[in-house]
Parts: sequence; C-alpha cells; structure tokens
Amino acid sequence: MDNDIKKEVFFCSAASRYFKEQLAGTAANAGAFILIEHANPFPEKIIEAHFDKEWLREIQQLAKSLRGKVLLIRNKKTNFKECRISFVDNKAGRYFTIQTTVDEISSVHLSDHITSADTQWQTDPFFVICTNGKKDKCCAKFGFPVFKFFESFNANVNVWECTHVGGDRFAANVIAMPFGIYYGHVAVEDVGHIMVRTLLRKIYKNKFRGVSRRSFYEQAIECHLREHLQNYDIDFEIHTHLLKHEGDHYEVDVTTSNNGHYIMDLERVKIDYPHLLTCKAKKQENISKFKLAKLEVIPAIS
Repeated sequence: MDNDIKKEVFFCSAASRYFKEQLAGTAANAGAFILIEHANPFPEKIIEAHFDKEWLREIQQLAKSLRGKVLLIRNKKTNFKECRISFVDNKAGRYFTIQTTVDEISSVHLSDHITSADTQWQTDPFFVICTNGKKDKCCAKFGFPVFKFFESFNANVNVWECTHVGGDRFAANVIAMPFGIYYGHVAVEDVGHIMVRTLLRKIYKNKFRGVSRRSFYEQAIECHLREHLQNYDIDFEIHTHLLKHEGDHYEVDVTTSNNGHYIMDLERVKIDYPHLLTCKAKKQENISKFKLAKLEVIPAIS
C-alpha cells in the first residue's frame, strides 16, 4: 500500500467558491436575533447549551414568534460567571443588552424588556462571525481566522464568535448588526473593507448576501437594484410590492427612499450544482437563484 496517498477532504465552502456561486439572495430569513453569551465550546444545537433547558425553550419559542434566530456568542472577555443577553431588532436597526450572571439567567424574562418603555436601545454597530465547527467544519476553518482579524482591529466595535447563522457553504459568514446584513465567503482580506464600510454606514458589495429581514426574492431584488444604481448606503430604503407571481416568475413594484420607482422581473432558476451543499450532506442537490430578467425605470410624475 502506498502510504503517500492522501484522502481528499471536502470543504463545502471551498467548493462553492470554486463554483463561483452567486451570493445575492442567500441570507437566512430573520427579523430579529437573540444573542446569549456562552463560555463553553459551542454545541451543535442551541438547546444543548449549558443553561436551564426550560428557559432555553422559552427563548427559542420567543424567537420563533418574532421570526427570529437564537445565537450563542463569545469573545475574549467572556467568562463562566457573567453573561449578557442581547436582543437585536433588525427591522428597526437597534438592540438592547441585559447584563446578568450564568446562575441568574433563567430569571430573565426577555419579552418584558422588548415591550418595556424603559428599555435603553442602542444603534452602535457590531459583528458576529460564525465559527461553529460542530455544525459544519467550514464554519471553524474559514470563520475563526476571520473572527481573529476582526478582533485585531483597534476600532471600538464589539466582535463576537457565534453559532450557526445559516449557509454552511458560504463560510466565513459575517453579520453586521444591528442591520442584519449578511456577508458570505468572507476572507481575511475582506475584514478591513467590511469594518470601514459599516462604520461609514455602507455595505461592502463584494461579499453581500442580503439583509436578513427580507425574503429570498426581496434580497435578490435589493442586490440587483443596488448593483444597478451603485448605491450601497445602509440607510437607502427599498420597498417592494409583489404584482404578479406565476410559477418561477415574479413581477415586483419597487420604490426607494430617494423617490426612485421601478418595475423588476425576476426568474427563479434551478442550477445543477456539482458539489454537496454542506460538509455533512449525503447526496447532491440543485440550487435555486433569482435572476434579473428586466428592470424598468418608472419616470416621476411632475
């Protein structure tokens, strides 16, 4: 036997990059995030975290009711005694944080703080980077170096490792909070661009997956329209109204915060994908992408 023969190791993110997979319209759908500081190694599932199971189930149910996602987070300041819980409202672009201890975390009723008039909301940006190798080895392989590069910046911006955010094959995955801006296939050379542009309230277009509060076809609309207009301001608002949906065709009326008006036609196209979608997948599946078929500018009425 030839001992020099090495078994090929498959990485779904490397395969997706090699395929040059389109990132537009791939952000996980979530209008809110609940972030829980967690000192132990990340488990594969949130319910396996080292907190009271009944409290965790209540948190997961709250997130589900808000069409949100629960993430465990940590950074170099995380310890086994103190714990912080943040609720991020992506639709409003704001968040609040509760400081507690691991022993007292089950006494925190997060829903009360969400609705309280006394809650102190914040808008300063921060980042979460998926490094959860228990979910997919690509998240650790590609995510951890990106996290360390973010952490090495001297900017006064919080940076956190986190559990799975959605899209194993797009690792390294980064979310700019509180906006819910997803970036995929992030490499260390992208970190400075993402950091600087976010602080300037801009989107880094090269690795932009979409905004989590939008559906997949709405994300594709936003990505295509921003590309057409070359407008990557975070505060540039896009409003969509579905006019017609027949099969894989979508006709959408789009208005923007700068009084732009457009009719956009999108087509959902199935693409033969020659690789596994995740590192743990057992069989190949096709992927779907929203392609721009037509963009019509509607003149303003004088």
